[in-house]
Amino acid sequence: MFRSSSISRRLALVGGIALAAAMLAFAQDGGTPSKQDGGKKDGKNNAKSSQVMAEVGKPAPNFTLKDTAGTSHSLTDFKGKIVVLEWFSPYCPWSGQEGSNSVHHNGKVKKLADGLKAVDPNVVYLLVNSTNMGKPEAEIAKDSDAVVAATGVKLPILMDYDGAVGKMYGAKTTPHCYVIDGDGVLRYAGAFDKDGKDMDAENYVLAAVTAVKSGEAPATATSRPWGCGVKYAKGSSN
Repeated sequence: MFRSSSISRRLALVGGIALAAAMLAFAQDGGTPSKQDGGKKDGKNNAKSSQVMAEVGKPAPNFTLKDTAGTSHSLTDFKGKIVVLEWFSPYCPWSGQEGSNSVHHNGKVKKLADGLKAVDPNVVYLLVNSTNMGKPEAEIAKDSDAVVAATGVKLPILMDYDGAVGKMYGAKTTPHCYVIDGDGVLRYAGAFDKDGKDMDAENYVLAAVTAVKSGEAPATATSRPWGCGVKYAKGSSN
């Protein structure tokens, strides 16, 4: 019995020494994440954090999306031209749904489109639809085309069904607008205009394009967007 107790004490002592050595090695060999890896050693997290996000004053992230007719459009296709992106939904009363507040039905979009062409005939105006709502993409595309047919303002509608581009640009509402200059730099991000209920409200998009065309910085480079929240795919966030 004495022999058994002695062996147990020796094993416990050896185990304690081994544990202490392991703890020392852990502390010396990256037990605490360094500032360089941001505390994340998972490759997926690092990849996510390195994704380029849209920021005014910096190059706009490139993307490729198909429109409702199946034609692919890449931002780089329009190098040298001013590009306007407007986040759109056929189900939002501030965007494509028929009603007095709808920028597509009350004439605001037509007024903007005409104003843009007057400032620069080569400006590119694209609608981006990140709507999901659990509806089939084909149904959303069909409903989107119906808005264009009803209003008569023919603008390409790019389908961002998984919401990847919308999240990359931080699109929060419909409408939410962006102006990109000919060098591919994001120059404006924010509201369609100053007041959604005022037909004569200052249009920030037109003002930004006018400034960029003149070689100047927009007086308003960012503003708080108004409208409906973008209905991204369930379980995702913007």
